[in-house]
Amino acid sequence: MQLWLSSLFRFPLLLPGLLSGLIFTLSIPKFDYYFLAWLCLLPLLLARHWLPAAQHFSLGLISGIAWGGGRAYWISETLQLYGNLSLIEAASTTILLILYMALYVACFTAACIRLDFKTPLFAWKAASIWVLLEWVQNWMFSGVPWQLLGYSQYLNLPLLQFSAITGVYGLSFLIVLFNAALAQALWHRTIAAYLTVPLVLLASIHLWGLYRLHSFEEQQPPSLKVGVVQGNISQDRKWKVNRLSWTTNHYAELTRQLAIAEQPALILYPETALPLYFGDPFYAPFTDSITDLATELRTPILVGSLKGDYQDNHAPTYNRAFLLDATGKIADSADKVHLVPFGEFLPFPWLFQYLEGLTAESGAFTHGEQHKALTLPGSDISFGVFICYESIFPEITRALMQQNPDFLVNTTNDAWFGTTAAPHQHWAQVVLRAVESGRTVVRAANTGISGMIEANGRTAYATELFTTETFSVDVPLYQEQTIYSRFGDVLLIACALFLATTLLRHKMHRD
Repeated sequence: MQLWLSSLFRFPLLLPGLLSGLIFTLSIPKFDYYFLAWLCLLPLLLARHWLPAAQHFSLGLISGIAWGGGRAYWISETLQLYGNLSLIEAASTTILLILYMALYVACFTAACIRLDFKTPLFAWKAASIWVLLEWVQNWMFSGVPWQLLGYSQYLNLPLLQFSAITGVYGLSFLIVLFNAALAQALWHRTIAAYLTVPLVLLASIHLWGLYRLHSFEEQQPPSLKVGVVQGNISQDRKWKVNRLSWTTNHYAELTRQLAIAEQPALILYPETALPLYFGDPFYAPFTDSITDLATELRTPILVGSLKGDYQDNHAPTYNRAFLLDATGKIADSADKVHLVPFGEFLPFPWLFQYLEGLTAESGAFTHGEQHKALTLPGSDISFGVFICYESIFPEITRALMQQNPDFLVNTTNDAWFGTTAAPHQHWAQVVLRAVESGRTVVRAANTGISGMIEANGRTAYATELFTTETFSVDVPLYQEQTIYSRFGDVLLIACALFLATTLLRHKMHRD
């Protein structure tokens, strides 16, 4: 073990590994130099020429740690502030998660060293391996697909349109394909054999993306005015019982100002904006002021709150969005189905019992039964609701799209993350959900970022972090389904079949 650790920190391993991680980190929020993602794998892929094959798993692990640091460094601060952990405990837990993330890069690097670097198929195989590993991240241990490689392109609007066909995995595929082909072209000193097809593919996708962006500009779909209240209540005050009266009055006053000034057809609150059991008689003094407000303003309100029983500690608690109609009655609701591990439930409690302080902060929740679209009272307009952490899972918005909503709503509370890169990374992932689904996404966040993302991925409006704001947006109501929302992850199936076929052919040639 000591020998392995000493070899892990040798300069020939550290240099390409750390360089790859640095380039990737600069390509994602907050830096957003997205063009650097197209170079981030070069150090790993070229290192095969000066490192023995046996060291490539270690090389990938170092790189993965650097990558994971850029994706998840902020978790340590959250654990200290809201999990009541010491610096050592928080740092150790964060390192454990980063190590888990790093394993995927290590597996990719170890797999690539076994591939023939001379054939043009190398780049296609590498890209296929990468996206299949990203898919595993999407479901393994409840799923931690935070800031996958493709999300780095959320500002690259022409290329971003490709996700309407393939989802985020298609963007990751293209980035790895180009990195691998470029590595081959540089090493073998020939462009034609390795880069011609990838460059033609990228150029074609870019041109098609420009065409799709232009087609959106020519469309004039009907629209709906939607208002958003960003209450801006810090996490250290949010769950304090003695703050309930102030919180309720705060949202009521902001809502009244917004409704009078903008007259929206629907008003959105963030996730758990009211940290109480909505509809429970015990909390009636607080909730009545909101239901009465809907009646007063004659405006439906989507209220982020909790469903539970104050008198029964064993009753299930749901993270829910309640849709109030213009008479103040609960017309419908949508539950959070995919809960946040450690934040809303404690996985493997025998191992992570020391993290129970996080769930104690907001409570342990029960997952909802299904994702559903809600119908705006008094109309035939519907909208799909996905809550906070659910925004990083493309299959969730795809499930909502099976109900053919007119637009999507994302409610969240990113106050946990302060002013770190996390809120910006979270926003970037919501951008992909808009393009994948072909639907406008309106986002209501407690402390930001709130705003509207158009169906082509363009940010129409976005708030700053930790500001108290109300605003309204005219939400375009689209009807067409994207290829991705209809057919899903066909790319993943194609990649798996491609790798299986080439592996079988290789085995047959050896026999």
